[in-house]
Amino acid sequence: MSLRKIHISNSKARNTLINFKGFTPVSKAVKVDQNEKPINNKKIIKGIANTSFEMLSKQYNDLDEFAEALIAGNPEINLEVTGKFLGQTPKVYINEDLNVVFRVNKIEKVFNPQGELKEERNLRHLSANVTEEEPLKWSGKFFPIEKSFNKFVFVRTYQLLHDSGLTFDFLYNMAKELEEKKSFLLLGSGSKGTGPAIFQENGQAFRIFLEGRTQGDNYMLLMHLSNLEFKSLNNE
Repeated sequence: MSLRKIHISNSKARNTLINFKGFTPVSKAVKVDQNEKPINNKKIIKGIANTSFEMLSKQYNDLDEFAEALIAGNPEINLEVTGKFLGQTPKVYINEDLNVVFRVNKIEKVFNPQGELKEERNLRHLSANVTEEEPLKWSGKFFPIEKSFNKFVFVRTYQLLHDSGLTFDFLYNMAKELEEKKSFLLLGSGSKGTGPAIFQENGQAFRIFLEGRTQGDNYMLLMHLSNLEFKSLNNE
């Protein structure tokens, strides 16, 4: 996997460009079948547009009639394609009639904790900011690790990597400091380091939480990315 760059600063406001890559923990568990042969996951076709619930339900007067049709004839199953293996597939956009569309106007929908739509707005242009001249800052805001997983949804994790003795010391000291605090650190944009991080043009905005681990002279510094926070449904 190719390395990417991110411009960050530490608690002493010293900054540099750092390499990072995707981090996937290696599981020691191996899935096997009854003959102890390795199991490989494959994607299969579940159905096609013409046999989807949305299309079939339009052919009947009510759901009871639709249910009877499903029991009697299984119209939701197309025996020619259902169950076939899938290879690589492109992403397409469809309209309400499940037809492919080629010109799309994207809008952004904002919902409150109750799931109610608060606002619809044009999709904003977001400029990448992780390699800008101004680094992502050490905010000084710490979150205890044992509480963070019940507060934030982490959707991606990257590992920061050194490429010289200087960057080793830079990252090792950050990891050591975070490990001693047993906390995640919020790393972000803006004057206070609490703003979002955007990794590519018009990409999604994330909050970065740094986690540090050390073992002797070895270290691991991880960036956990979150774009969703658990909130109470109460209005208090």
